[in-house]
Amino acid sequence: MRPPVSAPRSAAPWAAVALLAVLLLLVIVRLPWAGDLGMHAATIERLRHSLVRPRDPLVDADAPSPYYSPWMLVLGCLARATGLSVFVVLRLAALAGLVLLATGVRRYVRTLSTHPAAPALAVLSLVLLWGTVLINWSGFLSLNSLALTVSYPSVVALGLAFHHWAWLTRSLRAPAGWDVWLGLGALWAVILLCHQFTGVVATLGALAAVLAARPPRAQWPRL
Repeated sequence: MRPPVSAPRSAAPWAAVALLAVLLLLVIVRLPWAGDLGMHAATIERLRHSLVRPRDPLVDADAPSPYYSPWMLVLGCLARATGLSVFVVLRLAALAGLVLLATGVRRYVRTLSTHPAAPALAVLSLVLLWGTVLINWSGFLSLNSLALTVSYPSVVALGLAFHHWAWLTRSLRAPAGWDVWLGLGALWAVILLCHQFTGVVATLGALAAVLAARPPRAQWPRL
């Protein structure tokens, strides 16, 4: 039998995650004007004025834009219904993204390990994976990049990707009906539409989950 994990050793990773959460909440409160924040603010403002045919957020032209994703449509509806400023909406988007990311990591890690500290260690690994190199790019969740892109669709998409992997892994381990697989397909489509780069990551992760599970041949038509 394995010796029980000492309380201090289990608590230390969670304390580090709590500190990380506090730092990110402070970033959300300040919401620094950097990167593509202005672009996302303009996208929400365009959707506030027209949900059916919004104009291009970059220029004053009646043209489509890849920034109009399902998640931005939700934020546009929120801004339109409440009258909140775009930056308040972006702060709410950042909170939602963090919640989705944290719960998604926890759900997926719990399909792999029951260790008490496993989710906390996974979160720390996620933000420290890139080391000390500064990577300010959506879809690459280094600590610095997450602070910059916390209100971006990429964080929401990655959170949904972790939920997708957790749901897929559990569905591969137990019999699941067509409704489950249709739901997984719909969630996959939403991730791809919200942020294409993260959608590719989600696809590769889903493929890895399927290969690791080695499902019986009878289950392949549903995948």
